[in-house]
Amino acid sequence: MVKKELVEMRTEAEEARWFEKNQGRLLKLFEQAERDGALRVGGKSIGITLSKKTETVRKPPSQKVMLRIPTGDVDRARRLAAGKGIGYQTYIKMLLRAGLDREETVTR
Repeated sequence: MVKKELVEMRTEAEEARWFEKNQGRLLKLFEQAERDGALRVGGKSIGITLSKKTETVRKPPSQKVMLRIPTGDVDRARRLAAGKGIGYQTYIKMLLRAGLDREETVTR
């Protein structure tokens, strides 16, 4: 989805008129975000989505995780990822998955 600049409203009444005028469009955007699993609250992913149609709860396909990784390791990942033509976060996810798969087969 293309991110657009916010328009400054002069008064709350002007803002309210804009929301009233654009209700249908906003509803479509929210419904699309629900289908994409991208509903957010306060700029943060809420982690689950409740479907109004089926009344089921589903988890998003991924979860945000915050890790502290030594700078040298991040630099190495960036360099190696660039050599493969991919982003360093994608590269780290690939390494994590490969390591988890390897560990899983060892412990079986």
